[in-house]
Amino acid sequence: MNKKKLALASVALVTLLTVVAFAAFQYGVYYREAELNLDVGTRSIHLNVYLQRAGETEVITIKDGVAINNAGTLADIGANLTAAQLGGTPSTSAHWISLSTNDTSPATGWTEIIDEIVADGLERASGDYALTDVGEWTISHEFTASGTHTDVQLTGLQFAASGDGNLLGADTFTPVTLTSGDKLTVTWTVTVS
Repeated sequence: MNKKKLALASVALVTLLTVVAFAAFQYGVYYREAELNLDVGTRSIHLNVYLQRAGETEVITIKDGVAINNAGTLADIGANLTAAQLGGTPSTSAHWISLSTNDTSPATGWTEIIDEIVADGLERASGDYALTDVGEWTISHEFTASGTHTDVQLTGLQFAASGDGNLLGADTFTPVTLTSGDKLTVTWTVTVS
């Protein structure tokens, strides 16, 4: 009889240990799943702007946002686009660069830049993409003015060729007046680290 009780107790103990082990395993799996969060850490967008006057070879640095660690403004809709691209179905890319003479400091709630230039060689243009480092890329375009624009000083990085509601980010730079033939190179550097 003691052997039967001992065998029954052994079966009960093994069953209890199995249930506890299974519960611990399940808790561990769910616990680990809860820890698997994608954290992109800091995000930044920086702006470099270079000017070359018509007929001259010298290229003047107007703004070097990377060197001075001066980040531009990532718009709310730009942050949402980034989330959709990484977590959803990629549908578009932010490679359009816009310019303005407006002197307003960018805000995260912007959906477009104010008073975007739409003529004379400074209208929104498709920039060239380059992967420059792990989690870092640039979008760059060289604009050539075909008219005069006074105090160009605001730029946007857009995810559509025209219209409102597609601003990834915006930044200001030292105002520059462009006349016909002047070249303005705008390079956006985007980093996810």
